[in-house]
Amino acid sequence: MISSSNDLYQAKQQIKEAIATGAPAYNSGDVQKCASVYMDTAARIIPIVPTTFKSKLQTEVEDSKAVVNENNPDAKAWALRRIFDSILEFIPPIIPSKQQLNVSYEPFTSTQIGVTSTLNNGGFASIRWRFNTPQNWVYAKGIYIKGLKHSNPLEHTFSILLKDDMCERVRLANYKAVFANPIQNDNNAENDNNADDETLYIPFSVFNQMEQMGRALVGSPAFNPLAVTEIGIMAIKPTVVGEFHLEFSEWGLYTESIKA
Repeated sequence: MISSSNDLYQAKQQIKEAIATGAPAYNSGDVQKCASVYMDTAARIIPIVPTTFKSKLQTEVEDSKAVVNENNPDAKAWALRRIFDSILEFIPPIIPSKQQLNVSYEPFTSTQIGVTSTLNNGGFASIRWRFNTPQNWVYAKGIYIKGLKHSNPLEHTFSILLKDDMCERVRLANYKAVFANPIQNDNNAENDNNADDETLYIPFSVFNQMEQMGRALVGSPAFNPLAVTEIGIMAIKPTVVGEFHLEFSEWGLYTESIKA
């Protein structure tokens, strides 16, 4: 589903270098040079980018000569720039673990979760639960999900959204953690059972950057589990475009620590 963290880092560095050369060329009127730089970079990074971007880059590279020869480098430059920007924004997901943990589980129930709303706008779909009063989760280590299955395991990723009392003071602010389960097989009962045995653990420590409309708010405080006001699950581009499904058997809070 994803390349190694070093591969992703290298791909992002090459993209940044390409943009540093290509963007000024484009702005000065040399659109052909910009498109060529972007195409060369795209061809180099295909082997090291996350799976969800490989086919998109491959398609652009394969038809690049035809497009450029038709004197339309502008379209090619912008098509690749949009993919590059998506790769730069990509965050590797947290995935289920077989690691033995010394933890206790506290499943969410209907009494713990308040009003439910669904949103589908601007390239994302989400379902969120607001609490009638702020919740004190400071005793817990994070959120767990059991039996996680979803569409297109090698490409689709999803996000857990959290809001605390500080987010309520900043319009459209929240915290996100990306998750996925790339190892699943709906046609194999044994694999399905193994998937149910694996648990996804999302520690509160990964919610360390407040966002506003997907943009990091530099200097903002980390998530405060002492006053939780909202929790949600989101599917969002670029990893999820069009139809998707997401299911799991149980989720909630987990406490205590990982065994040494």
